[in-house]
Amino acid sequence: MIDRGFIKWQPFNSLTPSKETLKIIEQNKSCYKPTLFPEEIKEISDTLIDAYYMQDIREITYYEKGKITTIKSNIKKINPNSKTIELGLAKTLTFNQIIHISS
Repeated sequence: MIDRGFIKWQPFNSLTPSKETLKIIEQNKSCYKPTLFPEEIKEISDTLIDAYYMQDIREITYYEKGKITTIKSNIKKINPNSKTIELGLAKTLTFNQIIHISS
């Protein structure tokens, strides 16, 4: 066997040219929609009805296009037939999109 002596070892970095691509991929990561328990769904629906009748501004957390977003608005209309909620900011959400409501 040949003695290499004191040769400085350097790691092989094959990803150097693709670091920019990896940064872009990390920025575009989407998350999964959380699964809600029946008790949480019931609490959300009760809070929606209360907020609609009281015309309070509520903080609504919803899932849309792979991202979780929070918006503050009042509820203008609840449509049980199409299962949609119209918010005061000209935004329409479905019941399935809503994750959490707080005051």
